[in-house]
Amino acid sequence: MTKFMLAAAFVLLALGTLMTVVVSAQDASPSQVVTVDFESQTLGRIAQYTVYLPAGYDGSDQRYPVVYLLHGRGDTMTAWLTVRSALDTLIADGDIPPVIAVMPDMPSSDRGSYYVDSAYTGMLYRAEPVETAFFNDLIPHVDATYRTIPDRTSRVVGGYSMGGYGAIRYALAHPQHFMGAIILSPAVYTPLPPADSSTREFGAFGSGSALFDESIYTALNYPALLDLFTGEHRLNLFVAVGDDEWKHPNPEDIEHDLDFEAHRFYNRVSRVAGIASEFRVYNGGHDWDVWEPGFVEGMRYLANFLNTTPLDSAAGSSSPQGWLTGTSGDDAAGGIAADEHGNVFQVLGVQGSMDGQSYAGGMDIAVVKYSPDRAVQWTRQFGTPGVDRPYGLVVTAQQDVIVAGYTQGDLAGSGSAGGDDIVVLKLSPDGDLLWITQFGTPEADRAYAIASMPNGGAVITGYSKGALAAENAGDKDVIVARVQPDGAVAWTHQFGGEGEDKAQAVTVGVDGTIFVAGMSSSALTPDYAGGIDGFVAAITAAGEPSALAQFGTAEWDEVTGAAVTADSVVVTGFTAGDFAAPLAGDKDIIVAAFNLSLQRTAADQLGTNLNDKGAAIIVLPDGSFAVAGYSDGSIAGSVGDFDIVLIRYDASVTRQSAVQFGTPARDGADEWAEKNLYLTVHGESVIVSGLTQGSMDGSPNQGGSDVFVFVIE
Repeated sequence: MTKFMLAAAFVLLALGTLMTVVVSAQDASPSQVVTVDFESQTLGRIAQYTVYLPAGYDGSDQRYPVVYLLHGRGDTMTAWLTVRSALDTLIADGDIPPVIAVMPDMPSSDRGSYYVDSAYTGMLYRAEPVETAFFNDLIPHVDATYRTIPDRTSRVVGGYSMGGYGAIRYALAHPQHFMGAIILSPAVYTPLPPADSSTREFGAFGSGSALFDESIYTALNYPALLDLFTGEHRLNLFVAVGDDEWKHPNPEDIEHDLDFEAHRFYNRVSRVAGIASEFRVYNGGHDWDVWEPGFVEGMRYLANFLNTTPLDSAAGSSSPQGWLTGTSGDDAAGGIAADEHGNVFQVLGVQGSMDGQSYAGGMDIAVVKYSPDRAVQWTRQFGTPGVDRPYGLVVTAQQDVIVAGYTQGDLAGSGSAGGDDIVVLKLSPDGDLLWITQFGTPEADRAYAIASMPNGGAVITGYSKGALAAENAGDKDVIVARVQPDGAVAWTHQFGGEGEDKAQAVTVGVDGTIFVAGMSSSALTPDYAGGIDGFVAAITAAGEPSALAQFGTAEWDEVTGAAVTADSVVVTGFTAGDFAAPLAGDKDIIVAAFNLSLQRTAADQLGTNLNDKGAAIIVLPDGSFAVAGYSDGSIAGSVGDFDIVLIRYDASVTRQSAVQFGTPARDGADEWAEKNLYLTVHGESVIVSGLTQGSMDGSPNQGGSDVFVFVIE
């Protein structure tokens, strides 16, 4: 697949009801350029725009994202045709997906409108409500006339000079319409423009008979917009300027040189939560020597975030239903599961009191039970003054709840082995604590995953830096332990090499075979590819190793989730190499299937130009499976910083659908981009839980990081 097979597309437009279409003369370009007259009700006149339609537009039923391109002062819509061949090349080379580009013509205020609604009523220039016409007439007209994806996740605005000012204003004032902007040599000035600026000359910021009103300029300028920006809709901004911009001769106006102002704008927005930004300086002045390369690089950057999936066909394109839980501290997800009655059990690591429970300090383990209608039935909290961190929760066949993790204190009341100890605790369906088991070595020992066993016990896996079940082979060794229904440890198993070996997932087959999976920087098998590889190991119910598969590239490969069907083991994780396809970006999501003898039978790799990781995997009732991961690019339409992605596969590891969702902030991953994401299923519903730094409608963030639960029907 091309690296933007799942990404976006762009469009450029104007305002109103279609009146006349004039097709440009035929040329060698595979794309089309069309000039359109339409009636703008807001302006009360015929308006114009030029639209770029990508190669193949007429011969398909595909829908496209849209990029709106705003020209500079004194120019017309045709100025943007300079980038037509660049768009053709970007699309043909697979650097960006096919896009529509719309270039509106703005003759208002003697072509100095700055794309705002003017309050000037004097006789020198024709002032018009340009901004209102753009959003009330142009965007609806474009969406009705062309095969667009009519959603903010599939729209970008761009502009140079005066158009750069317009792109800034439209993105910041109307983020519900745009996911990003390409801002080239923007004619922005703070706090006020210099005396020779065209912002003062043509009435765009005027009032009554006055051509310029300082209060209007200040109210419309970006500092005022940033003060009002809530971050509800994440923005991605690409800012560029030349190093040979015109220099003001007056010393008091040096700070208004456009290279200085562009730096100042970037410096300000780069500190705003909910805005991601990039800044470039090119060799050139206030001209296309800067704007064309800036447009090309800006398109490549924003293509990472654009949604190319039409809303009427996107699986789960509407936001899933969900809620937040947490305390005023920094909380983390620890696991989620559902029982046969539809009750949902959630475990969190909390840095405060959860639902009035006693807080011991550091991080505590909190378990919450929800009824099928999502009402809280009970909350239980356990902790020591140190860190007590959960990493997995299961519901047994007897409907009890077992939680695994680690503690830095004496959680069980029987003494600590030292360092981090593995801890496992069991609760009844009513929330009664049945037992706590704690074990380890004087070194660090952690449980990172848990699976239930048929007899009502559980198996946990993770790592030990000590000699828990055997002499330590290196830095960290994989550990596996079976815990009986009464909390007794039936057996432990330890293996590894000279490097770092860590299990992060465990699942149990119908015959009781235990499969653990994770990462290793050791040569566990002759198939070790170098760097960090993934592995899957099979262990009998009695604790005897039976098979081991190691796989990956020479780069960084990890397995973070595993599930088992009647005849295969399926895993997910990430790669920094070419595992099953060419690497698309920083990290890609990987999915692989193995038979029960651990011979690989299928694999998939997908990602964007940025960071994409698989985190959890679960088998669905029909034998297909779902992978939950996170991305800071656009697999199915970027929402925020890191978003949750849910990808469905059939049993042959063929992708069926993908949905991307979350808050405008970071979801599913911590500040180090490490996973904090869990997955379960009940009936036809997939339930996802993980860390977020954002808020949800009707469920505000309690402070720091909270834990979300999303239900995808």
